[in-house]
This record gives sequence, structure tokens and C-alpha cells, in this order.
Amino acid sequence: MTTGDGSRIGIICRPTHHVFETVGHRLRDRGHEVTFLEPERELPRSAIEGVSLLVCKKVRPASVRALRTAERAGIATWNGLLSTTILASRLVMLKALSAVGFRVPPVTFEPPDEPYVAKPLYSWDGDPQIGGTGGFYQPLLETDGRDRKHYAVDDGRTLQTATVICTSKLLGEREVLGHESTPERDAERMGRLLSLADTEAIGVDVIESEGTHYAVDCNAAPSFRAAGLETALTDSIHESVPSGQ
Repeated sequence: MTTGDGSRIGIICRPTHHVFETVGHRLRDRGHEVTFLEPERELPRSAIEGVSLLVCKKVRPASVRALRTAERAGIATWNGLLSTTILASRLVMLKALSAVGFRVPPVTFEPPDEPYVAKPLYSWDGDPQIGGTGGFYQPLLETDGRDRKHYAVDDGRTLQTATVICTSKLLGEREVLGHESTPERDAERMGRLLSLADTEAIGVDVIESEGTHYAVDCNAAPSFRAAGLETALTDSIHESVPSGQ
């Protein structure tokens, strides 16, 4: 594995993030200069043009505009504009999940009579909630209250995956319950989704209802909390830096 030669990596993320703080340290150990950039703040062109690689960890309108500015300037991106916009639009995201073989709950644009989950159209507009109003609606499926959070990272050589079992965020503060192996079929689907979205890492939330698994969310910039993928993320970002920079 090569080391960096003074390449500057900009990461759109708070510097104390529980996973990317560690990734930043490891990238510096490989010889890169790492700068964390505020996700909620408009980034001046000068802040972007000085980097060799722009990493989007937090999806917000300002970070999407920063990715657009970077790509127009010919700057390499990790989890770039295409994947970020595809997966930030929840309806497009559900279509993408279905296209690679995941089963997704049906969608309506009027609140159904039975219990439902209301979802904003864009990920930065808030979290899904039980009841209320939203951009669209999906049935509230009966589950055991657990989410399987599948993560996939292309580290430059192979696809690294992890699955974290959590309590459902619909029911309150998310709590990590444990880990399990990522099913091979879901790993294959996530690999196809990485190719479809032209990206390096994703997170897919899967629930089980009456013996059927449904993908209910996909994130181009997931938290990777408790996934143990810091090495894979470091390798992936390191390998994404253009050679000679």
C-alpha cells in the first residue's frame, strides 16, 4: 500500500465524528493532509479548489453544492454528486434499491387508512415518523423493533461489508444491539448499487416483517457507527486520491 505525498483531503464532516475522526488520523499517518469542512455551511470555491479529493460524509444541500463545485473544477470526489443526489431523494433511492433486487414497501402519496410511516422527500428534510404528514407514505410494517443496518465499502480491492443490529429509530433513540454476518445476497445487491450509483460506500437499512425482508432506507453517507469499517474506509479514501497528487 502506498502512502500519500502531501495530498490534501477535504472531509465534509464534523472533526469529532466517532468514525471519521479515526479515519482522518489514519489518513494523516499515510502522509495526507486532512481538513474537516463544516457540512451546514456554504463552502467558498477557494476552500474546495485546494483539495485533491473531496469526501462527503454529511449530506446537506450545502455539501451537495460543494460536490457540484468540485466536480465542475475537475476535483476528484469520494461519494460524489451522482450518488449523493440519487440517494438523498428518497423516492429515487427506493427505486434504486428495487432495481438491484431489494424488496421495498409500497408507496402512496395520500395517508393510508392503516398505520403508516410518513417520509420527507429528501433525506436532509428530517427523519421518517409514524403518522403525521410527509412527502409520501409507506405502511407501518409489523416488526420486532430491530433494524439491520448493512454497510458496504469498496476499499479499492474488494467489497467490505458489515451488519449492525439496532433498535428502530422510529421507536426512539437508536441503540446498538449487536452484529451479524451480512447475507451474501444483500452484499451482492449492495455491490450492484455501488456500481449503479458510481460510489464507494453505502448503508442500507433492512427490516423483517412476517418473514420477509424489506429495505427501507439507503444512505450515501451513513454513520458507520459500530460497524468496525475504519480500515476499509481509510483504504477506500486513500485509493481514491488521484495518482500523483
